Amino acid sequence: MSIALPVEFLRKQAFKFIEGVGDASLGQWEEYTGYAFHLRRRLSSDEQIAIGDVVDIRDTDEQERRWLKVRQHLPEQHRDFKG
Repeated sequence: MSIALPVEFLRKQAFKFIEGVGDASLGQWEEYTGYAFHLRRRLSSDEQIAIGDVVDIRDTDEQERRWLKVRQHLPEQHRDFKG
């Protein structure tokens, strides 16, 4: 069973969690897929140096670890929704 969250809630959460990260002036993209809201932002110069090249972590153990960290911040009734 999937529960659709309101797009404005998802957008607000995305901006909350990305606050202080990246440099929106270098590029920022928003996308709502119908069940997930994606906010992408270019790294700042300092972040790029510290982090290194971008790596795709979809369908990896790292993705699962990150999901578990974010999960606790969702409303309780939505914590098992994973899209």
